Amino acid sequence: MAALWAPGAFVLVDYPWVAQAGWLVWCVACGVWLVRAASASPPAEPLPVQADHKADRKADHKADDTADDTAELLHELPMPACICSLPDGGMRVLNAALATMANEAADALLGRSIVEFCQSAEDRSRVVEVLAQGRGTDDVELPLRRHDGSVRWVSAATRPVSHQGQPALLVICHDITGHKQAERSLAASEERFRVLLGALSEAVVLYDAQARVLTSNRSAESCAWLDAAHAGLPGGGDEFTLCDEQGRSLARDMHPVIRSLADGLPARDVVIGAESASGQMRWLTVNTQPLFHAGSKRPYAVVASYSDLTARIRAERALRASEQRYALALRGMNEGLAEWITGSDRMYVSPRLSQIMGYDAGGRRMRVREFVAGIHPHDRKAWSAMVASHLKGRSDHFQQELRMRHADGSYRWFLLRGVAQRDASGRSSRVVGTVADITLRKRLEEVDVAERELLSLIAAAMPLTEVMSRFARLVSGLLNEDSICAVLTLTPDTAAVVDVVGANLPPALADWLRRSPAGAGDDGRLLASLGNRRPLLCEDVQASSELAGCRALFAAEGVRALWALPLAAQDGAVLGGLTILHPQAWRPGRADENVIERLVDIAQLALERARAERQVRELNESLERRVAERTTLLEQANSELEAFSYSVSHDLRSPLRAINGFAHLLAEHAGAVLDDEGRDMLARIQRGASRMGLLIDDILHFSRVSRIDMAHSEIDLDALAANVVADLAEQYPAAGFELSPLGHASGDQSMLRQVFVNLIGNALKFSSRSPQPRVEVFVESRRGIAAICVRDNGVGFDPAYADRLFGVFQRMHGAEEFPGTGVGLAIVKRIVERHGGVIGVEAAPGRGATFRFTLAGFRPFDQADAVPAGETVGAGAVSRTGT
Repeated sequence: MAALWAPGAFVLVDYPWVAQAGWLVWCVACGVWLVRAASASPPAEPLPVQADHKADRKADHKADDTADDTAELLHELPMPACICSLPDGGMRVLNAALATMANEAADALLGRSIVEFCQSAEDRSRVVEVLAQGRGTDDVELPLRRHDGSVRWVSAATRPVSHQGQPALLVICHDITGHKQAERSLAASEERFRVLLGALSEAVVLYDAQARVLTSNRSAESCAWLDAAHAGLPGGGDEFTLCDEQGRSLARDMHPVIRSLADGLPARDVVIGAESASGQMRWLTVNTQPLFHAGSKRPYAVVASYSDLTARIRAERALRASEQRYALALRGMNEGLAEWITGSDRMYVSPRLSQIMGYDAGGRRMRVREFVAGIHPHDRKAWSAMVASHLKGRSDHFQQELRMRHADGSYRWFLLRGVAQRDASGRSSRVVGTVADITLRKRLEEVDVAERELLSLIAAAMPLTEVMSRFARLVSGLLNEDSICAVLTLTPDTAAVVDVVGANLPPALADWLRRSPAGAGDDGRLLASLGNRRPLLCEDVQASSELAGCRALFAAEGVRALWALPLAAQDGAVLGGLTILHPQAWRPGRADENVIERLVDIAQLALERARAERQVRELNESLERRVAERTTLLEQANSELEAFSYSVSHDLRSPLRAINGFAHLLAEHAGAVLDDEGRDMLARIQRGASRMGLLIDDILHFSRVSRIDMAHSEIDLDALAANVVADLAEQYPAAGFELSPLGHASGDQSMLRQVFVNLIGNALKFSSRSPQPRVEVFVESRRGIAAICVRDNGVGFDPAYADRLFGVFQRMHGAEEFPGTGVGLAIVKRIVERHGGVIGVEAAPGRGATFRFTLAGFRPFDQADAVPAGETVGAGAVSRTGT
């Protein structure tokens, strides 16, 4: 028996990892051999059916002997075994190993069915099926419940046998409980390992010795960038190029997986890059662990984990670029950085801020108390209150413009902005802020304010002395509060001092400026320089040879530097000068020069305007004198014209009356003795005298139109025109009139009546020879300007002579054809022009004429109040069209 089971034990001891199937096969083979050995006796000869009972009993005894041998052999087996009856499975024979495995006595197990030991219904069904079939089986694994309730896993093999003449089943078992426990532990461990790998965010890949992928976790299978991780590996895509952390190209054998397989060393946190053909870069961090067989020095596999660093590296690079841009922006904006840890007594000052404050360019730490002490006393309280409010969380950020002490001891304007960093509870942990020098901006703002103030004074026509005084004070405040400014007003011709105004100007210096004659030694050098339109700069009077004679005066008044600028007009005339006196040795900078130049331009404008006003006053005075003289001459001329008019009216009319009277007497007394030619001559004498009288009346009327005052009143033009038509219609009974609504006008009624009389009278006169004379009076608008029109259908005239028609004594037809003096239209033109209007005419030979004139005070008739269509004015009154 030992010889049978020893090889199996040897295999189990030396090779614990041999599969349980080998052991079961060995056991089954041993069982089969034993069964065959037990039944190796020669088979009995077959008996005839008619054999007697004695032969049967002999066969039974022989079978019993064989069963007894099998039972004895069964007891010798080291593994649990039994013989079960079929088909109930009751145990007839069992060995001690089976009783030990069942944890019960052997007697208690006899007769019990092996089905009772099955744990589940499924297992019982399997066993019942095997018993029912009564056939041999191999490697049946199932759990069996013991007497104490514990469960043992067995692997069973069955073979059909005969026991005591009955069919039976030999069952040989192998206790595989430990193997099952190990198997379950291994499966649980593998499951935990799979869960662990699946839970990892890193992509984990197992490679063989040739760097080919064996398996990977769920993260690796789902990630889209695994092809980039395999750049340079066998089977990896050629569309990616491997590079290191700095972007330099790497050879394929430098991939961390290949290096770990080559040198057998793990790699930790190696950063590689994979660049695609399109230029897209993927950054990865790689960790590798080589795997070895026992005793082997070369790994048979390697495990690698990958993490995608693309987003982090891009963010880091963007952050670095942002920090660089921020630092560059701060530098470009002339701003420095300050940081204060809340509660500490020191703060960090960046190198740029140190440079802005006038110190060395290196960064430094300074006391908070020192920083606050450098703030101007007038701004310190507001600064402390604002920072305290921000630290309490009352504002998102803080910002304030204040004055701080520069390294040179002066105060400059700075803009401080910052924000507090807060913890989860809202308490501030540190404060970060920027500081920018805005002195130039504040100065420009002050200059803008000063410019607007000076311009407002000039626009308000304030006295020049007040403007120059304010100009001096503004210059002093913009340059230095300790400086002394004075403005000199000079005469353009002699450059002599007219006036001196200033800010904080001591009387002694004011007297020195007033009495300084140009060109007289050191005292006159100032005015000589200003007169020549050259600035004068003396940085230190006490150390310079310039103005040596003034050293005592300047020393007594505390003056060390002098800067004088001329104030000149656009034509080059020097109108004044600006003098700046400084208590220290001083030279103006470029910023000071720009500020002064802007204010000097306005001061020059004020001086030039004052000069222009003075010239205007002088010109006005001259014009007033000339107007008075011309008025006297005009009054004298008017008096002479009145005398002439009286003389013409009296002296010329008397001879005409005498001629006309004697001609009339001659016609009465001697008309009978005169022949026809004599009577015709006498008639001509009478007509000439009458026409001469009319001509004298028109000339006097024309002269009076220009001289008499106008009596303005509101005039109804419709009534005026109707009245004129009524007066003239009696002389031309055949004429027809059409008067359209005209409106109202403001003017002299008698003069405007004369206009209508002359125009309508001319229209009647020159249309009297037409078959149906017609005169129209209406309103016509051209280009938005309304004009009064008088139209006739008379003889008309050549339009080429229209401009001559309104001259005195200008006529288009002879006196024999149409009577008149040629003065009427000239009178009309003079009256229209005195009413702010113009007059014109349109005509053609044989087609009549249309006179059109405008009036400044003319208001056309409202069409809503117009008379019904077709109504016109007839002879004598307003009526339908008629004659």
